[in-house]
Amino acid sequence: MDTIAVGDIHGRADLLERLLKHAHAFHPDARVVFLGDVIDRGPDSKDCLDMVASELARNPASRLIMGNHEDLMLRFVDGGSKWSRSWCWNGGLSTVASYGYRGFDFLDDDDLVCLSDELAGILRTEQASHIAMIRDAVAFLELPKFVLVHAGIDPAFPMDQQDPYKLRWNSKTLIACRDRLPKTVVHGHTVTGSPFPEVHVNRINVDCGAYKSGVLCATLLPADASPAFILSVVSDELYEIHDTTQYCGLSMAS
Repeated sequence: MDTIAVGDIHGRADLLERLLKHAHAFHPDARVVFLGDVIDRGPDSKDCLDMVASELARNPASRLIMGNHEDLMLRFVDGGSKWSRSWCWNGGLSTVASYGYRGFDFLDDDDLVCLSDELAGILRTEQASHIAMIRDAVAFLELPKFVLVHAGIDPAFPMDQQDPYKLRWNSKTLIACRDRLPKTVVHGHTVTGSPFPEVHVNRINVDCGAYKSGVLCATLLPADASPAFILSVVSDELYEIHDTTQYCGLSMAS
């Protein structure tokens, strides 16, 4: 089965809608794997989650991978420690606003913006389907030639021994690795140095900083061909690019 792995969306429903329309038109049988960070920062997190839910219902093989921003949302909803309220310092306020909720933020004793426990209860009740979908998100997806994950992996350990927390929070260990790996890692989390994807000898980074760059990137992983890119850009254009050698020095063949 062909796979389309979508990088960090961060509330850009306009870009995601265009990308999914292209995927359905030209690759209708491909599963879509969302690499996490669907929410926060951009203006339309609720609409993005609605589109993810529709895609998961359309194709049972499609998956949502847990990103660190989904992790932050769950920590807040579940009423964790004081630091679970850090969701609102990391773009969570825009997600709250996308649901139409206002007036639940306040300054605590340390002059930090926090969200009220009342809002956590409202989200659990009124947005139960979204919360359940996020809870069901997987830590990673392993394919015959690729590993799909939000942030990265520790190359020193097999996938069944990876730390789930690091899979959604830590890209540094993978980025520091220059060696070939048994499978190419497809990830997001760390915004690329330009508004384009990066192809390295052991990984593909498709986080193009959509919320600020206006470029949402997905990588098309055909079952029997080399990877390609699908770029949805803010100028109402969409590109499918099959020559990956133009990105970031190292090609898949190097």
